[in-house]
Amino acid sequence: MSDWVTGEKEQAATLADNEQIRNSEAPRLVRRRPVTPKRATKALYMQKKYSDAFDRVVLEQKIATGKRQAPELAEEAIELLCEKYGIKL
Repeated sequence: MSDWVTGEKEQAATLADNEQIRNSEAPRLVRRRPVTPKRATKALYMQKKYSDAFDRVVLEQKIATGKRQAPELAEEAIELLCEKYGIKL
C-alpha cells in the first residue's frame, strides 16, 4: 500500500482508540427517530359491516399513501366525532 494510505489508517486507528474525531467542530449527523404518541388499546364492539368498512378504509389508505395506519385513522374518526358533539381533546 501507499505510505499515505498506511498513515491514514494509523491515524484513524489512534483517533478511534481515543474516541476522538479529526474535526471536533464539524457538525455530526444524528439519526432522529420519529416520536409516536403513546396509545392505549380500546376494544370496541360494533356491527360487522362497520368493522369491514373500517378495514377497507385502512387498506385503501395504505395502498394510496403507503403511510396511514389503522390507529391514525381511528384517531381521526374519533376527532371527527368529538368535533361533531362539541368535545375538546
